[in-house]
Amino acid sequence: MKYYVLLVLWAASLPALATDSMRCKQFVISVGDPLDTVFERCGQPNEVKEYSKPATYRNSAGDIVVDPSKLPIEYAEWTYDFGPTRLMRRIYATEQKVEKIETLGYGH
Repeated sequence: MKYYVLLVLWAASLPALATDSMRCKQFVISVGDPLDTVFERCGQPNEVKEYSKPATYRNSAGDIVVDPSKLPIEYAEWTYDFGPTRLMRRIYATEQKVEKIETLGYGH
């Protein structure tokens, strides 16, 4: 019974691990990796979205206001389509570092 519980707990943790990393060829890409490293190991993404948002802070009244003393925060979303036999992956990055890796459906 003890082994069954451990097996169930291990299996339940698998989806959480899948969002923390992805495999490109023989390399593993993980949260925290620079986008330069992702590009070197995985190549050009199939889709790229890049945008920026102004830096903000919460003032003493509780309002969110733009901080003019800081540069805007840069965001990127890279989507990789590895073909019809593998799941697509979307990488979310902030300031050129991987923040999240999302698993999508099968590629084209």
